[in-house]
Amino acid sequence: MDLGVLDKKVWTCAALTLVLVASVSLGALDDGPGWDTASYAWWPVVGVAAAMHVVAGARWRTVVLAVQTLAMGGALALHGAVPWWGGLLGSVVVTAPALLSAAGLRPGGAALRRFADNEVDAYHGVTALAGLLCGVLAVLAVALTGTAEPSRLPLVGLIVLLAATTSQLVVLPLALGRLGSVPWHGGELWGERLLLAVITGVVFVPVSAEPLAFLLFPVLGWAALRAQALETYVQVLVVSLVVLAATVSGRGPFGDVGSAPAMSALVVHLYIASLCYLLLPLAITVRRLMVVSGQATRAATTVNRMLDSATGTVFLATDRHGVITHANTGAEQALGFPAPDLVGRETAYLHSEAEVQRQAASLGVEEADHRAAYNATVQAQIASDSGRDWEVVRGDGSTRMLSLHISVMTDPGGQVVGYIASGEDITERLRAESALEAAFERERGSVVALRQADQVKQELVSTVSHELRTPITSITGFAEMLADGVLGDLDPDQADAVRRIERNSARLRDLVEDLLTLSASETGAAVTTLVALDLREVVHSAHEAVSRPLSQRGLEVQVRVPDGPVVVRGHAPTLERAVINLWSNAIKFTPDGGCVTVTVDERSPGTPGGRGVVTVADTGMGIAPEDQEAVFTRFFRTTAAGERAIQGTGLGLSIVAQIAHQHGGEVTLDSAPGAGTTVELAVPLADTDA
Repeated sequence: MDLGVLDKKVWTCAALTLVLVASVSLGALDDGPGWDTASYAWWPVVGVAAAMHVVAGARWRTVVLAVQTLAMGGALALHGAVPWWGGLLGSVVVTAPALLSAAGLRPGGAALRRFADNEVDAYHGVTALAGLLCGVLAVLAVALTGTAEPSRLPLVGLIVLLAATTSQLVVLPLALGRLGSVPWHGGELWGERLLLAVITGVVFVPVSAEPLAFLLFPVLGWAALRAQALETYVQVLVVSLVVLAATVSGRGPFGDVGSAPAMSALVVHLYIASLCYLLLPLAITVRRLMVVSGQATRAATTVNRMLDSATGTVFLATDRHGVITHANTGAEQALGFPAPDLVGRETAYLHSEAEVQRQAASLGVEEADHRAAYNATVQAQIASDSGRDWEVVRGDGSTRMLSLHISVMTDPGGQVVGYIASGEDITERLRAESALEAAFERERGSVVALRQADQVKQELVSTVSHELRTPITSITGFAEMLADGVLGDLDPDQADAVRRIERNSARLRDLVEDLLTLSASETGAAVTTLVALDLREVVHSAHEAVSRPLSQRGLEVQVRVPDGPVVVRGHAPTLERAVINLWSNAIKFTPDGGCVTVTVDERSPGTPGGRGVVTVADTGMGIAPEDQEAVFTRFFRTTAAGERAIQGTGLGLSIVAQIAHQHGGEVTLDSAPGAGTTVELAVPLADTDA
């Protein structure tokens, strides 16, 4: 234990022991009517004795008990007309109730814990029980010592009970602590002290005074309401001592006892008990209210700051009638009113009649009156426990749309005390959604129009291509007849013109075939039935188709096919078209003197991933890396082809890619500028056993 604390306890207990000895000695020296006057002088002893035990603690309780017994017993035996055993018996009358009170208010005990939590019912119970024990022991002691007549024993017991109880009520709170410190400043407090001193002097100093003792109650109540609890109990202690001293000396409203001094003592103790039982709960309650009020104020301030900091969220608090009691910054911004102007408004009038009726109709509410319809709609929304979008009218007359959720606030008894509306301003979001929806509608319209245009385009391409095929065939046939001399010999200029006609007719025929193939692949009609076919035959047919362009170029052509068949599942005309396009590209982009190689082979035969592959490789100009990803796009022409004025439509490789996809295969390209190009067309092998 800290020596400083121990010294403080020792000096406190020593001072309280002197108070005990002095009180007992004054009562024993009295020459008046015996026990009655002694009851005045003994008034604080039980409270002081209990306070000594509280201050010393349970560890030193035996020592304190011995000191109290010896001090009070010795004082009674020395100054009183009782034997030594009577003195010890008198000390027991004080120490036993004091021990009971200290045990009931021990550290960790329920009574002391509740007293620390500002609850005094258990505290009053402990002190009353100790007072009752003191009264019973006093009656026994008086009866054994014969210091009072038997007829007066009940009155003696009642007086001692009141004296013991009131002394504890006045003294113990000062020892228990947790009542705050005495404020030594403040004009109001000093004014109350001065008024208390004046009234106490006016009431209790005169030898004979009017019965004005009640005047002290409002002054002491003033201290209980405005000062710390410790200040109140100091004042009660001082007033109690003044009342006792004045009454013993025959002054004040209780000093003129006449022939009934015992009744005077009884009245004095009842008066002190009235002070204690009125002011102790009042001071404790005021302290509790101050603590709770401070906590509530801090909590409310914290909540308000949190709500006001949520500028993007609307918070409106109302009473049970729908009158706004609080609005945060988000509500100010959304509603266009300063918060002080919103407070006191009814939320019903933040919405137009049309909006209230719209909400009422959607929730099945049938009320014609604006306010009644609004209240019924709010209750229906609360019952549905869902948020709704409400249109509000701002301070400038404009409207905004708020998504609001409404909650009920209730008191501890379950009664509705108000509502909280929380939500957000969704006006801009709704506008954006509306604009986005309109854009989607326009997009859908555009898609439909594009589909229709694409369908018209496909139909036009298909129709025009079919219509062009017949005249082109005729032109090509007559040109070949002219070139062969069937219609007569041609001079050199005429022969050259016919060759030009044949060449351009072939280009036009290839273009028509590409367009027809492209149109058929887009509609899904290009490949109707896949059958087993030999990929070598497809290559030979394609070779025949490009024989005329090859005869007009100085290129080396190599066709490499295996000895055995390469059977794939495919559609012969479309596969032939793909190989022709690859071969034609190689012819166009390879200068004279170059080489074009066409190879057919199998890869991973006998496995689910087996492929028949046609590889077309040339030694031509090649394709730049930046153009290689786009060469399979329709109508794409490389930069080099444009610069060299090489004729073409940009459809060849896109058609090859479409045909490969329709056959479940793929097409790959490997090229470099100046190093030629290699294109592979791979399609799945057929199940030869089947």
